[in-house]
Amino acid sequence: MRAFLQSFKLELISALRSKTVLLFTVACTLWMLLGRYLLKGDGFRTYQLSVRYLLGVVFAVVLVALGSAAAGTLAKDRAAKRLQLALIRPAPRFLMAMARSLAIAATGAAVLALAFALLWACEGRGRICDSVYAPTLENPRVEARRMFDDLYKTKPEFRADVEKVGRREILKYLESLVRDRYVSVAPGKSAYWTFDSVPPDAKGAKVRVRFDDSWGRTGSISGMFAFRNRKGSVGNPVRAVSCVDLDEPYDAGTVSNRLVFVNNSNASLNIQPRNDLDMLVPADSFAHNAFRAWLMMSMSLLCVVSFAVFLGACLGRSVAVFVLVSALCVMVVSPATMEEYPDPVNANSVTRFSVALAEFSSWLTSPVDRFSPVAALEADERVPWSEVGSAAATGVLSLVFFSLSAGFMMPRKTD
Repeated sequence: MRAFLQSFKLELISALRSKTVLLFTVACTLWMLLGRYLLKGDGFRTYQLSVRYLLGVVFAVVLVALGSAAAGTLAKDRAAKRLQLALIRPAPRFLMAMARSLAIAATGAAVLALAFALLWACEGRGRICDSVYAPTLENPRVEARRMFDDLYKTKPEFRADVEKVGRREILKYLESLVRDRYVSVAPGKSAYWTFDSVPPDAKGAKVRVRFDDSWGRTGSISGMFAFRNRKGSVGNPVRAVSCVDLDEPYDAGTVSNRLVFVNNSNASLNIQPRNDLDMLVPADSFAHNAFRAWLMMSMSLLCVVSFAVFLGACLGRSVAVFVLVSALCVMVVSPATMEEYPDPVNANSVTRFSVALAEFSSWLTSPVDRFSPVAALEADERVPWSEVGSAAATGVLSLVFFSLSAGFMMPRKTD
């Protein structure tokens, strides 16, 4: 433990004394303070733009800059013959890698904390975040399997397609269809969805929804949402996300967890319940939500830095930095590629191979990119403690795994 604390202290002091870290901190501070004047938006979107383009840019730069620095720290010491001297010590080698990872991640976490403090001072005071509740629907994977079984029994051409491209690809495609399925509400008709997860004592609830009309036209809609003993009217442009306050009394007869929508428009309205329908309930302040988001970002940074230190133990500095930046690019691109799963029957072999490669890349980077604290802050959504705990567990496991791997590779990598 003493060797670990000494290594951590030395690396942290080295980072704090570095002019590069100082200039980096000053640049991030100026960007958070002055960058908001470069944003062009109405008064209602200033906060959202600040979170996306100010805090988001700082987070991205911290990941790339400190990840690159971590990838080069062991390689730089190896080239200067300092690493060989450190390996002679009786202390476990993985503790050296772990101490460096924690020290660099702590430096980045401090920069992020400063960015959050500036965001709160400029835009966040008095803001309230909402807990987000999704409708209770059947698991799309289960529904896709049931659809697959029905089609396989009744459609000979479907069986031929399965034999051609494989069961797994067809199931993936059916699952994407289930996730994007529309529900149509005719004029004068109603539809309902169940929200079992909304607490019984929830107050100030509102509905976040996005409608399309049956012809894809833009215009206005007219309707009413009712939940338990409250209701609210909606009349916003089609294809726009709107929030409907349930602020009027409503005689529901028997109180249930059903959210009822009545279409008073002249045309049918379509909605994707899994993507475009949520209930929002006021939760807590921006400061509390920002603290949870900061913890999640710090854990994501720890994952990236630990991986970067491992790369520095295996590769030269330039190659390690290149691999790290490539992995970060893949982390950004892969999820977007998988949003719309292509039809495997009409896709050629090159397309299927590209989708499989993107899916594998998305799986590799899923421990980090499945957390989206910036998007949650931008939408004023509450970051749940369960996701913070999951991010912390991922960060700790990544730190231990990559530190052990780096300790194993240190004496085996030579110039």
